[in-house]
Amino acid sequence: MPSYEIIKINEDGKLEVPSEAAQELGVFEGGYFLLEVSPEIKEARLEHIALPGKDLVEIELVVKDEPGVLATISGIFAQYDVNILFNESEEISDKEAVLISIVDTSKMNVSIDELKEALSKRDEVQDILVKHID
Repeated sequence: MPSYEIIKINEDGKLEVPSEAAQELGVFEGGYFLLEVSPEIKEARLEHIALPGKDLVEIELVVKDEPGVLATISGIFAQYDVNILFNESEEISDKEAVLISIVDTSKMNVSIDELKEALSKRDEVQDILVKHID
């Protein structure tokens, strides 16, 4: 059963997770969580993504919306030792989808530019945005 606690928001929108809840969640200093915000229902959700020491990158791809695209992209990530930590896709038209991946590049065997080049060579990939996560 979930546990509930009321917490107070500090200055600048910061919140402090009570230590017992932090232990239950596996919160470590330097760890990474995904914050999902749903403004229409005024809810937020946290999801544990990675332990400290990772080299995280967010890769957003606009791709053709057809079977096998996710497998192709995952195969390219695997080829270059890129570890997928989070993946989400959504249709943006009847022919295109956006794929957002949070990946760990700490063991990647090529540069980020070489990875982008390999992805962009695929006919399925229409656009690529890469953002390093500190």
